[in-house]
Amino acid sequence: MAAKSKRVSVSKSQLSDTALAAEVVGLESELVGAADMVEGVATLQDAQVVATVGKAALAAGASDLTRAADLEIMAERTAFVSEVVRAAGAADMTQGAEILAASQDIEVQSILISGLGEEDLRLGMEMGAIAGQLAVAADVVAMLDMPVLAEFLANRGDDLRDLAVDAIIKFGATRAMANTMETIGAQVGAMGADEMVEGLARRTVADAAARHSEDLAMAGLGYAVSGVEELEVAQAAGQLAHEMAVEGVAEIAAGSMEMGAGATLEAVGEALAEKAR
Repeated sequence: MAAKSKRVSVSKSQLSDTALAAEVVGLESELVGAADMVEGVATLQDAQVVATVGKAALAAGASDLTRAADLEIMAERTAFVSEVVRAAGAADMTQGAEILAASQDIEVQSILISGLGEEDLRLGMEMGAIAGQLAVAADVVAMLDMPVLAEFLANRGDDLRDLAVDAIIKFGATRAMANTMETIGAQVGAMGADEMVEGLARRTVADAAARHSEDLAMAGLGYAVSGVEELEVAQAAGQLAHEMAVEGVAEIAAGSMEMGAGATLEAVGEALAEKAR
């Protein structure tokens, strides 16, 4: 016996209820999808803000690292100038000490020459006295009718007188030389003192340059640390912005799918509602 086919009959009331349920679920899906899309757009906007912050941090980090490199170069150059000036100051100090020593030597020589000149004066006066004594002796011998001895004594007296005059003249020249050497010694000493003062001044400048070099180096280190930190912030912000962008796109895609599914259910509900009429 052949089986009879059965038809399932659905009442209009059931169709109407199913249509209403489909429309409600579809509408809810559309609302959820719209909310997801709105949230996705907001996430993309936040990602853009984070990316902007990352770009700003990247620019600041690059600027700070460049500044750090410039300060390091300036610090090295300033340190080099400090060393050069310090070396020049040391040379000035050494030269000044040598010049002062030379001036003291000249002063000692001046004193010695002055002493020799006084000895020449004493010797000249003694020879002059002896020459006078010989002249008196020659006169006395002449009165005693001893002409040869008188002439001899007179000639020797004249010779001693000439030697005495030469000694006194030499004393004058020696004294003048001593005075000149004393003046030269004072001038040389002043030059040595000037060299010493210049050396001290250069040493002061070198110390100031060295301190400035250290300040530049410390400032450069600070900029370098800030630059590295800002680059780390930029990297983290870029990674976060990428993740947020991916999340935003996913939310928009999910919302779009929810809205599509909701629209489909709503259309099905409307079609069922038509049939239920």
